[in-house]
Amino acid sequence: MFDLLVFTQYPRAYAPKRFNSEALLQGLTLQLFDYDKVDVNKLPNAKAVILREPNHSSKLYDLRDRILKHYFRRKSYVLNQRSYFKWSILDKITQHKEFKKAGIPHIPLLEMSEVEYPFIAKNKLGSHGDSVYKIECKEDLDNVLIKHRKADLLFQEFQTSGFDLRVIVLGGRVLGIMKRTPKEGEFLSNYSQGGEIEKYNGDDSAEIEKISIQAAKHFKLDYVGVDLMKGNDGEWKVLEVNRACQFKGFEKATGVNVAKNVIGALQGLTLQS
Repeated sequence: MFDLLVFTQYPRAYAPKRFNSEALLQGLTLQLFDYDKVDVNKLPNAKAVILREPNHSSKLYDLRDRILKHYFRRKSYVLNQRSYFKWSILDKITQHKEFKKAGIPHIPLLEMSEVEYPFIAKNKLGSHGDSVYKIECKEDLDNVLIKHRKADLLFQEFQTSGFDLRVIVLGGRVLGIMKRTPKEGEFLSNYSQGGEIEKYNGDDSAEIEKISIQAAKHFKLDYVGVDLMKGNDGEWKVLEVNRACQFKGFEKATGVNVAKNVIGALQGLTLQS
């Protein structure tokens, strides 16, 4: 029996490799699986399982859910299992409905007829800053509508704070807060898009942590990246939650060993399951 299995669409990505290296350091047995090469009839036994999120454009969600149910029946602990059972796909529209229902402060979605320039248009299935656009004029909007169907786009008021935050919550506590600032002349702050990163130590960290833990609790998440931005009203708002957030930039900016913490938490959860 393995101590930990990690299923991913990208086995050579940073997070799976970090989980593997930390497991080795702790003397734990870990195996990485590529979703595209999984045989659900030959899954090994394991104490704990991590299911990395498939790409939204892939057809792998059914497979991921079959793997989830397989290990749940065998009483292995699957990270974020309660959330996956509640929301198989946690897209941006679902998140915003839940934000509103739970009273979580967030940047609301608008109808295209309600927005004023400049505003943000994003594909409802995008990730890592892909398919997010700042619309400053009709020509910008026309160019986006050539690439995407209007029905696939979400619209929000542009926020002028100039940076956002990534908060990682694990087991109901905040591991740290990373500040992300866009490159000069850009508006996307994602580390994967070249955003500048640093540890955040603002006087308002307690409020940020409170909102982030509220979001993690509502979405039934053991592990989550919560992205926040200060709204145009001066209050912190949630942009989105990410159930399998990347943490390369976060580890670099904060010095927090995310992989070690996640594995440690899973060891505790397997004892409780």
